[in-house]
Amino acid sequence: MTSKSTMLIAVIIIIGGGIYFANERQKSEIQTTNDVAQAQSEKMVVKIQPAEISEAGFLDYDIIIGDKEAPVEIIEYAAITCPHCANFHADIYPQLKEKFLDTGRAKLVYRNFIFDNPFDVFAATLTRCVPEENFLPTVEAFFHDQRDWNKLSELKRIFESDGRNAAIKFAQGEVTRVGGQAGISTAGAQKCFDNKEVLNYLLKVRQEAVETYQVNSTPTVIVNGIKMGQGDIASLEKAIEAAEK
Repeated sequence: MTSKSTMLIAVIIIIGGGIYFANERQKSEIQTTNDVAQAQSEKMVVKIQPAEISEAGFLDYDIIIGDKEAPVEIIEYAAITCPHCANFHADIYPQLKEKFLDTGRAKLVYRNFIFDNPFDVFAATLTRCVPEENFLPTVEAFFHDQRDWNKLSELKRIFESDGRNAAIKFAQGEVTRVGGQAGISTAGAQKCFDNKEVLNYLLKVRQEAVETYQVNSTPTVIVNGIKMGQGDIASLEKAIEAAEK
């Protein structure tokens, strides 16, 4: 899923620590097609776990799945509103986990690559405010219900008719609703949204992805420093096995 725009949407940008919408810029839109959304709904079964907001700040570091000392490092850059990322976690991730992560042959480093749309920013923000053990279940909860809360057309309508504050409130409300299914309270979600350091961290990760690996689409997968051209399981297995030699 590329992050290039195909329509004019309201975009979250940062100035002086505040969040507001810019109406005259072309930025990324998530094209959630019916076939992809239907596929992810049928394939993903999410086990919702309690995921209340952590009292120890937020997750300002890489989330590593598998043995941290594993010899092969797989980095995944994913956007929470990207349907192809949702499909990756429904189809590819379980196979990687069974064959490589659970056996200690490889580790998976998950990194957020936020898109410039409010739903993506707020949802990614919320996943970073839970205890580490609840990070992946919370991400997968958002992936599972993606087509129900990533309402860009409605967001654009609200922004144009009622202004940026109403649009921000709408986007946060939709994200908070999904977070509630994972055990995050409304007050906890707002506390997370209000923590500007979370967003600063996400922006830093995105910038590093662009500068280091030229990431311009999601999911982007890197195996031992080599950016993959394809993210199918056969290509990943081949790359991991080559890295083991």
